[in-house]
Amino acid sequence: MSQSRFDVNEQVQIPNGDAKRGQQMFEFKCGACHNFEDDKQELAAPTLKKIMGKRIGSTLFHYSKSMRNCNETWTEKNMFLFLKDPKAYFRDTKMAQTKIANPQERADIIQFLKSL
Repeated sequence: MSQSRFDVNEQVQIPNGDAKRGQQMFEFKCGACHNFEDDKQELAAPTLKKIMGKRIGSTLFHYSKSMRNCNETWTEKNMFLFLKDPKAYFRDTKMAQTKIANPQERADIIQFLKSL
């Protein structure tokens, strides 16, 4: 059984996000690797098409072992924490070491992902 990667009791203040700003931020920080096409395993990174609400590591992509074995879903809170420091939650993640420290930028990207 996989252990929770995210502390369910952790209190997280997520700012109100703006999808339009989030799209611009996504294109700048994430767009070189991620896209919104249907699942295609040969991509450099998984598609993020309708990622919110999906089980972590469940789309067609060769995820790291810890992500494949995670039984949690992409919630706003999980995504907010993950984007801050991906390797803090999945040490073996294949994601480039892209940390998004700014809470507002993370909230904006999440709103953009939710809008897809």
